[in-house]
Amino acid sequence: MPYKNYIYIVSFFSGFLSLSQEILWMRFISFVGMSVPQTFSYTLALFLLGIALGAQVGKSICKKRVEVDVSLLGVVLAVAAIVDMLMIAGLYFYSATYGISILILGLMTLICAAVRGVAFPLVHHVGAASKKTGTQVSNIYFANVFGSTLAPLLIGFVALDYLKTQQVYLLVCALTMLVALFCFKSVKIKTILLVISVAIFMTLWISEKIFHELSKDSYNDNQYPSQLIENKYGFIQVYDDGEDKVVFGANVYDGKLNTDIFNNSNGIERAYLLTAIKPQAKTALIVGLSTGSWAQVLTSMPSLEKITIIEINPAYVDFIRQHPEVSELLEDDRVEIVFADGRNYLKQHQDKNYDIVLMNTTWNWRAYVSNLLSADFLSIIKNSLAKNGVVYYNTTQSLDAYYTAQSVYDYVYQYKFFVLASDNPVMINHTIIENNLCELKNYKTKQPIFISQAQCKQAAEIIMSNSLLPYKDINIKSLGRAPRIITDNNMITEYKYGKGL
Repeated sequence: MPYKNYIYIVSFFSGFLSLSQEILWMRFISFVGMSVPQTFSYTLALFLLGIALGAQVGKSICKKRVEVDVSLLGVVLAVAAIVDMLMIAGLYFYSATYGISILILGLMTLICAAVRGVAFPLVHHVGAASKKTGTQVSNIYFANVFGSTLAPLLIGFVALDYLKTQQVYLLVCALTMLVALFCFKSVKIKTILLVISVAIFMTLWISEKIFHELSKDSYNDNQYPSQLIENKYGFIQVYDDGEDKVVFGANVYDGKLNTDIFNNSNGIERAYLLTAIKPQAKTALIVGLSTGSWAQVLTSMPSLEKITIIEINPAYVDFIRQHPEVSELLEDDRVEIVFADGRNYLKQHQDKNYDIVLMNTTWNWRAYVSNLLSADFLSIIKNSLAKNGVVYYNTTQSLDAYYTAQSVYDYVYQYKFFVLASDNPVMINHTIIENNLCELKNYKTKQPIFISQAQCKQAAEIIMSNSLLPYKDINIKSLGRAPRIITDNNMITEYKYGKGL
């Protein structure tokens, strides 16, 4: 088949497969970089630099060679597939031997992009060889851009919903080799490339290796996760720590599976505080399900009639279903779990009001956390609070988060690293907390959570061991600079004062 009949296809797949690899390297780097927002710009800069360097090589080839045919494109694509395979193998063995390194990952991304970048000018040179018109050039360019545009949709929203990142990466390598195959006329070469393609395709059935290695030192040195759940939304790593299950989300500590205040390995007294200060609450909204421990605690409030949980990653439900400590949550007919974005949900359900809004906020320096910590979102929540309602969320030690809360709510308190905010004052004392704790019951068995007054008293003492500080007593001056209000636009906890790379 003459090249003019399929040069558009080659151009399409050149863009599609190149952008596919960028998406996958972005997942590797974002995971190692603990989802800080700078990982995106870091990956994009290196990928674009690689494409530019590769394009320069392709341009030199076009200038030096009198004739550039389709078979040369086949060589470039075949080399790209081989280099990609070498990079993924190198990533595995390097991380297994030396641990993870975001610099090494960046170098691998640069190399993969550079090799694939060579194809871009060659495709245009070959495609316009017999018909040097603007229409021909624009058609080839359109095919390349169309492939690049389609990659995030098919890879990010479809492929990663059914396959793991490692499998999708290997699939892209196999497809690259297949596209290279059609660029040759020689039956012998086609046969060799077909065998290589099939061999690469067979590697899709290899068990997941890469992210297990990248997860090895996240919790403790040389400790692998006992469970690794992956989907298009991200990763959930589970580590065993004695009897505790420690959960990481995308390589960042997310929480421990525990609802026992007397085995307080995860600061669960923070959840019990809510049950003690809002004993008459009828509706609760939880943004972020995580291990389900906090939601399970709230289900023990007999007054609650409806608990709405907003979670973006359905894999957490799969995790909860496997653990009896919290699996009852899924059987509670008061509980509704909605897989959505918290902000969009509140905007679409402005007719609903909540007595409690609880946010299992992630670290203040992670990407997109401003969507939860910003004054803009807090104002949306304020409109959804019932009279005397409270919002309660983790600042992860960001003093700017407290400052932002007081710009929206009349009353702001600090409990450990949490914000408790409302437009009405919140008062607590030991006796009230103790009495309210004694009212808590398991929704399924109807048995009291605390079986004696003595246990209620002991639990109340654990809660009261941390003060509920009004905003005026929060040591904002320890920040060492003027505090700033977090907004959707400035995203200061993510960028200016964030963790960074």
